[in-house]
Amino acid sequence: MSISVREPAVSNAFYPGNPEELKNLITHYLNMAPIYDIRPEAVVSPHAGYIYSGEVAAVGYKQFLNLEKNKHYDILLIGPSHYVPFTSISFGYYDFWETPLGEVRVNKKVIEEFVYRNPDIPVTLNTLPHSKEHSLEVQIPFLQMVLDDFSIIPVVYGHVDRGILERVIEFIKDDMDNVIVVISSDLSHYYPDEVAKSIDRYCNLAVEMLDVSFLEECEACGKPGIEAIIKFAARKGWKSKVLDYKTSGDTAGDRASVVGYGSYIFYRR
Repeated sequence: MSISVREPAVSNAFYPGNPEELKNLITHYLNMAPIYDIRPEAVVSPHAGYIYSGEVAAVGYKQFLNLEKNKHYDILLIGPSHYVPFTSISFGYYDFWETPLGEVRVNKKVIEEFVYRNPDIPVTLNTLPHSKEHSLEVQIPFLQMVLDDFSIIPVVYGHVDRGILERVIEFIKDDMDNVIVVISSDLSHYYPDEVAKSIDRYCNLAVEMLDVSFLEECEACGKPGIEAIIKFAARKGWKSKVLDYKTSGDTAGDRASVVGYGSYIFYRR
């Protein structure tokens, strides 16, 4: 049986394709990031090019250093499809995902179990939505820098009800302390900096208050995923924190038309 490998689609575009350059850049961002006494159960992380959002993403991934070093983790990656329009969810049903830092195993067993036990949810194992998609790919080099032993469960969604994503999280997470959820999302797009920040504060409030009603005024390309993890966290009695928020105006300088980036964490009390 042949081994299927999802090759990088956005290296040398969203992040450096040279392994040493990539390691050095992520190390730089991680060294800048604060660390808190918080063990992540889930994070929301941006997915733009690293020069724009890497500094914000690093704050969330810095908290992964609080996890046990010698333990295996399954990372449930959930992100929106930017290129392929479809309904419901698509699992990245490869054997491995490759980045310049090496290959990461996909936990196909969990994917197969989810599909088998949830016949009412329309799921595709067609990997087309994943082949060019950056929303999950840009998360993986950060994971490779902060975890020694992990596999991934990649989920890209199209037009989907938030409840389906919540069921994915419920089934795969289900109080297991070796599963960490990563929700991929940028916030508002292409407003002047001050307008973007006034809109994005509703996204931040939704996380801080664990209240999805604030998301009505939030603009985010991954809003269904943010809504799902807020609802799940509130139901589980978790706490939440806005770790960092910036716009591309803060990180790249042009404030005339910016994208917002938030780094959010959800954790047990």
